Amino acid sequence: MPRHNLPALLVLSLFLSLTGCNGLPRSTSEDAPPLGPTLPDSEARNAWIAQALALDPLASQNRQPPPRQSNAEVVAKLRQKRDIQLPDAYWTQWQHNLDAFDADAAHHKEAQRALYIATFTDQLKRVDDLTLQRLANAPDTLDAATREAWKVRLIDRYSRYIIDSEVNREIIDAHLRRMALMDRQFGVCALDSDCWDRAPKP
Repeated sequence: MPRHNLPALLVLSLFLSLTGCNGLPRSTSEDAPPLGPTLPDSEARNAWIAQALALDPLASQNRQPPPRQSNAEVVAKLRQKRDIQLPDAYWTQWQHNLDAFDADAAHHKEAQRALYIATFTDQLKRVDDLTLQRLANAPDTLDAATREAWKVRLIDRYSRYIIDSEVNREIIDAHLRRMALMDRQFGVCALDSDCWDRAPKP
């Protein structure tokens, strides 16, 4: 198993335990049984859906990024290491580019989280009142087959989120274009062959 998948699996196991599902399902090779049509809203059903969403760590959490070096600190260290003379405006632009990349990545990740919540909400809207009430208040009281099906749905939702929330090629390409334009504007490639605006190697 690739090592980069281990953190996602650990988080998924935590998800399962926090939502009343103990352990991974015996097999994920088969999809969960299809749900029925969307049922009419009611005050009780809306409250149960809100409670079920509150039990889901990804749906309920406030998205606080993990602490890390600020972009200003990153750029300051790069400036010390780089043995060429460049104006302050260059390094200011570098920090702005990093800020733009972070903003694009955060927006993309939050959009995928919103899709996760919308998918889960749609699933909840398709179950009968008794199942919905148990999912909201005591998911461990569901019968074994139903509990197993919801484990599979959780794994599918979360796996899709993990994959789709990664920074995509469009975001990376936009960042590379900004960095190349920055080096072009400041004539960096004439001073350093290891610049962002260099032609790709054949």
